[in-house]
Amino acid sequence: MRPAIFRSTFPTVLVAAFAVLPIIATAHEPRPETLTAFNRYREQTQARMDADRLAGHFLYFERYPEPHRQSVDEQLRRGEFYLEPLHTPEDDHKFSVPGGLLHHWVGIAFISGATLAQTRAVLDDYAHHTETYFPEVRQSKLLLQNGNRREVFLQFYSKTLVTAVFNVNMTSDTTDYSPTRTAIRACSTRVAEVEDYGKSGEHELRPADSHGYLWDLCTWWNIEEKNGGTYIQVEAVELSRTVPFGFGWLINPLIRNVPKTFLSHLLNATKKAVTAKSAAPEQISASALNIFTGSPSPPSVPTVAERPRCPSWKPPPATLAPGRSSSPLHRRAGTSRRV
Repeated sequence: MRPAIFRSTFPTVLVAAFAVLPIIATAHEPRPETLTAFNRYREQTQARMDADRLAGHFLYFERYPEPHRQSVDEQLRRGEFYLEPLHTPEDDHKFSVPGGLLHHWVGIAFISGATLAQTRAVLDDYAHHTETYFPEVRQSKLLLQNGNRREVFLQFYSKTLVTAVFNVNMTSDTTDYSPTRTAIRACSTRVAEVEDYGKSGEHELRPADSHGYLWDLCTWWNIEEKNGGTYIQVEAVELSRTVPFGFGWLINPLIRNVPKTFLSHLLNATKKAVTAKSAAPEQISASALNIFTGSPSPPSVPTVAERPRCPSWKPPPATLAPGRSSSPLHRRAGTSRRV
């Protein structure tokens, strides 16, 4: 973003899953070994990204063999999104997080005609995140900025069968690899579930009293300008409580499918905002600007479409015959005299 918005779309993922069984979503908080495992998973995911970048794979789909890679790129260039569940292995084995569940997805979109600068302008515009990403983002505040590091507060809102709200503090670091490539990593430093949202008794729950819908999260945005537009990629990892024993058959399908929906919402909102920003305003022709700059080159009349952008423009006086003056001092009752 710099911490980009919504550095995560997943505060709602487990909310939707556990909402079908609100009775079993009792108070729960992560154990130290759960958080330690999550941090290790996050570090290994970052290491994989660094290795991909050094291998020339800045975007995730670029690691695929050429036929698949070209197919994904064509899909993106048609305006579609690419979404895929991921899992970072540990020593070539499935990573285990005792007492917790990992949710790891990547989503990619292409914004035709947009620049990297326009895309970052949307992601960095915290004053308007509540508009761009409503209703999922209800509050957004930039708390501190020191160079490319930012501290930000976000309030995430989710309503499925139940309403869940989270106050999340995040630290974000931006790295500019080139004029056309930027990466943004944002990880939570504090997550608090909100009780009685919107009521007079609204308050944050203690960790021991939370439902475990969201314990921790980290997101990475890769932004690259090329091929006549800008690719936006968000990879997100979330940690939540485990599924209660015996209910996996019911909840696991939701866990697999809900992230796709929310990643689509996130990419769509970002793409819509960037597209609006990248829509080039009508330009006044260079010749029309000569009217205002006093250029010696012959002035031309702005087009009808250009005139609203030239409020001071007035039609030039009609061309006079040689020997006549346009000065009002020399005009009387619609006649003129020679000077």
